[in-house]
Amino acid sequence: MNKLIYSVALATCLVLNLAGSSAQADAIQSLKIADMSAAQFNSLFTPIDTAPVLSSSFKYADAPVSGTVNSQVFQGTGAAAGLYAYAYQYALNNVSDSDHTPVDLRGTSWKFNATPVGADFTHTGSNNYAYSIKDGAVGGIGAPVAAPGQGILSPSTLNWLPSSTTGSLLTTYFDTAHGTPALQAGAKSATFVVLSDQPFTQKFVGILGSNPIDPQSQLTTAYAATGGTIQPIPIPEPSTVLAWAGMAGAVALARRIRKNRAPLV
Repeated sequence: MNKLIYSVALATCLVLNLAGSSAQADAIQSLKIADMSAAQFNSLFTPIDTAPVLSSSFKYADAPVSGTVNSQVFQGTGAAAGLYAYAYQYALNNVSDSDHTPVDLRGTSWKFNATPVGADFTHTGSNNYAYSIKDGAVGGIGAPVAAPGQGILSPSTLNWLPSSTTGSLLTTYFDTAHGTPALQAGAKSATFVVLSDQPFTQKFVGILGSNPIDPQSQLTTAYAATGGTIQPIPIPEPSTVLAWAGMAGAVALARRIRKNRAPLV
């Protein structure tokens, strides 16, 4: 029982410390990706003329041109007014390296120098900072395409990494827990969007696959937000933090009462 009390108290302190810090560096946070239909997204966001689809290719060493990172920026309307939606899709060409191994995509990372913003567009009762669209095209980004033997893939993880002056997003497709090897040759991933209230720029994208990126190839870029304060996203929600704080207070009170009732010797 004492171990449980100490574990609860320690977890509470960590949660409160994270929630109370406005600029905690190097605190990787996993962002939940909620599903959204293409029709709903297109009713909430419209393409920005000055940020049309950007298709930036990448090439693995010992392979032909291997794929593209497609990105586009959208402006929110109605319930989404004041927000930007940064949309991303990864497309792999149906090519192989010299060992006849088809190319794949396991993860990506890029600077996104504005803290993502949450919204509850799918009415789940909690804010989501990213949405996945599997059933059609959004703006100028085409519909996803599944590789043989795979369904339409969204990132298995999407992480936000804030530091003192910059922030980065990291995606992973390689997921051993669910038996997902990677995004396969010939596939186009589900389009996923990250919400922000900050305007756009372009940043370089790091690509991870079965082969390293060809050092002689052109650098891959995508749209990203810029500006605003870099800080951890408030996870868990304040009500959860208060609940843990209340539990910690109750534990401390119980221990104080028990100590006061201890017999004198």
